[in-house]
Amino acid sequence: KWTVVREDTASFRVYVTDDQKQPINIPDWSIAMDIKRSGSTIISLVPAQDADDAAGEFTVFLAAAESQILETGDVFDIELSLPQDATVWTVAQGSMIIIEDVTN
Repeated sequence: KWTVVREDTASFRVYVTDDQKQPINIPDWSIAMDIKRSGSTIISLVPAQDADDAAGEFTVFLAAAESQILETGDVFDIELSLPQDATVWTVAQGSMIIIEDVTN
């Protein structure tokens, strides 16, 4: 579950290892994330490794305008893919909890 306050920015870090529990080389992979409602995509995100991420880590970032259109119960998943060998790997999935902002 990912809890987000409506109209706020939000982020979380994902850490991915291989079968030997070694961090994967994030730049080798394409990363995609969709947030859906009733099977239809509402938001597509492109998580990326940033300067604060260590080996095997990348950050998912949601802008304030994006959080405004989400609803509790929306679902998401994050897929990594290696285009050269058609590997597709779902590394995370979950659902959204959206709470209303109190201070405007």
